[in-house]
Amino acid sequence: MKRALLTALAATALVTGLPDAAAAETAPRAERVFVFSLPTVSWAEANDFDLPHLAALLDESAIGGLSTRAVDRRTTAGDGYTTLNAGTRADGAPEFDGLGFEVGEPYLGEPAEEIFTRRTGTPVDSGLFTMALPALEDSNDALDFGAEVGALGDALREGDAHPAVIATADGTNEEARTVYARQAVIGLMDSEGLVPGGRVGDDLLEPDPEAPFGRRLDEQEVVTAFDAAWVDRAVVLVEASDPVRADAYRILATPSQRVRQRRQALERSDQLLGRLLARVDPATDAVMVVGPYPATGSDHLTVAALRAPGVEPGLLKSAVTRRSGFVTMVDVAPTILSLLDIPRPDSMEGRRWERSGTGGTAAERREWLEQVNAEAEWRDDMVALVATLFVVAQLVLWIVAVRALDKESGRGRQAVEVASLAVLAVLPLTYIAGAFPFHEWGAPAFWAYLIGGGALLGIAAQRLLRAWPADPLLGILFLMLGVLCIDVLVGAPLQLNTVFGYTPTVAGRFAGLGNLAFAQLAAAATILAGLLASRIGGRRGIAVALGLLGAVLVIDASPFWGSDVGGALTLVPTLAGVAAVLLGIRIRVRTAILVGLGTLAVFLVAGFIDLARPEESRTHLGRLFEDIGANGFDAFETVVIRKLGANVTILASSEWTLMLPVVFAFILYLIWRAPGRLQRLQEVIPQERAARVGFVIAATLGFALNDSGIAVPGLMLGVMNASLVYLVLRTEDPPWQAEIDAPDPEPEPALVDA
Repeated sequence: MKRALLTALAATALVTGLPDAAAAETAPRAERVFVFSLPTVSWAEANDFDLPHLAALLDESAIGGLSTRAVDRRTTAGDGYTTLNAGTRADGAPEFDGLGFEVGEPYLGEPAEEIFTRRTGTPVDSGLFTMALPALEDSNDALDFGAEVGALGDALREGDAHPAVIATADGTNEEARTVYARQAVIGLMDSEGLVPGGRVGDDLLEPDPEAPFGRRLDEQEVVTAFDAAWVDRAVVLVEASDPVRADAYRILATPSQRVRQRRQALERSDQLLGRLLARVDPATDAVMVVGPYPATGSDHLTVAALRAPGVEPGLLKSAVTRRSGFVTMVDVAPTILSLLDIPRPDSMEGRRWERSGTGGTAAERREWLEQVNAEAEWRDDMVALVATLFVVAQLVLWIVAVRALDKESGRGRQAVEVASLAVLAVLPLTYIAGAFPFHEWGAPAFWAYLIGGGALLGIAAQRLLRAWPADPLLGILFLMLGVLCIDVLVGAPLQLNTVFGYTPTVAGRFAGLGNLAFAQLAAAATILAGLLASRIGGRRGIAVALGLLGAVLVIDASPFWGSDVGGALTLVPTLAGVAAVLLGIRIRVRTAILVGLGTLAVFLVAGFIDLARPEESRTHLGRLFEDIGANGFDAFETVVIRKLGANVTILASSEWTLMLPVVFAFILYLIWRAPGRLQRLQEVIPQERAARVGFVIAATLGFALNDSGIAVPGLMLGVMNASLVYLVLRTEDPPWQAEIDAPDPEPEPALVDA
């Protein structure tokens, strides 16, 4: 039955010409895989320093910005390599994850392998091992991501591959004792904490008094170790450990010395890369460049590249990102396995890298990746400030609105009306800002654009839209809704790196409609539905209002447009609530059950349509269905628990939490001091009650079903607050009297049971 349903849905997608319904391209294959780990290095450094071997490799490869986000916002070396291994977001173990050893090395005064066996019960007589295994298992078992530590190593072993790690980023502390930094062992270890081949001991290092901590990689020793490991079906991870040491040493060096040591470390790494590439056959072998974690204290994108047989130069993407130019750490393990034609374990949420177009010339690709990283960092620096000031603007707005209501002057009310429109207009302007290089122009230009642009739009709407007294508000809300819908229909270019959109550094989403965008979409759509039903009147007005909400639902829930699971589950009950009020339907238990079944039906249809698409085109909804099919209902439970946990965490720390007392204070004031004004609003716009019911449903479910938590209802309340200020003030103006006195074109529907 399930197979028949999937076949029917896939056929429907092909017939109707839905995006991404084409057959998947053939995945590239390789005999061996060389993984060059380049931690802490940004695209700006890759472009600016003189690194001829890396530059040549990047120009021959499909490249992308690698999002290193693991569980926490800041990714450490242990987080990065553990996530690489698990193919799912995972945590490191800071006290232990650097403790990788070769058999025969001493640790704590005795052979390291004896301590390892005592801690794990696993004997080891060759290869590499990590003391971090017990701590890694404990820390990740306590998380809600389902990471299986050692998944990549197990899959490689079962696929008859031969993994090896060559790395050592060891430094020293103030007592000149070794600080072990061999997290790279975790990258290819199996579930027993073992890697069959490679070297990580001190004999990979040579003294250099000018280098960080007085040592650097011995190039010849690394090449010798690589030659020994580079056998049939080998997967060899070589870490450029000198930049890691330079990053750790930077707090001990002067600014000029930091730059000098950083440059020397990168140049030595480039020279090493050149020698290793000479041993790789481009016709049969694959080369991956991976930056497992960013520089200390940063969230920048790192370098990702893939050169493999059949892969043309261009940009990378994966089914996780679905956006050209971006891949994630969880995609690295599935890519390695795919290159060797080894099945991906069900526990891995990542998907293989794939080429997704040329992206222009090689120089243009590299320059764009540097630019988009700069835009992401600038956005991340601005988002909290913009959100806070938006909340403060709401507080100021209702304070001046209260003063305007207490005065007789119509001019004062009109000024506040324009201000409320301007506050609303700022929201779509933040997305339109994505078309301009504000990261280069700076914060003053950005603030001038938002404040000036919002004011101009507010004034223009108030002066030009006069056919119906609330038309200015309708115009601004339509602008908000139109920008979001049109943007997502054409691929969501304005969602990327805008303050209320998303960034690849945060890595919550790379495509479709983000949570804050959904909040604006839901708020604008529900308020517009009530206003349009009143503006048009009668059955026609109801039809237009419900049609608008239906269209928004389709755009938001569609896997190839909004791909918003939480939004779909929110908008179906919202649409039902608005429809019930507008059509005069009393909500009974059976009605609620029918709405619940309808919500489930939309969820299942969207999920099965997504699941019927090629694997590399599926959104997180399709991958969730795939995961449920492989791992049972526990996969769905894991997602729900993770979202609820994120919501609780955000609740106490988000600036959006402040929006609740701001809005409720204004409403309570109106109820206490001016109840007649709310009554007048209901008389002028009787369908406002439908918008209010829909808004409450959307805000409540939006909080529960999206992992941005309070940010969703917080931003929705901001839209509602500014709209309410406008409508309460506007209903004080004389033009509304004609609306009250005019007969209703059609009688309102009587209440009926459902």
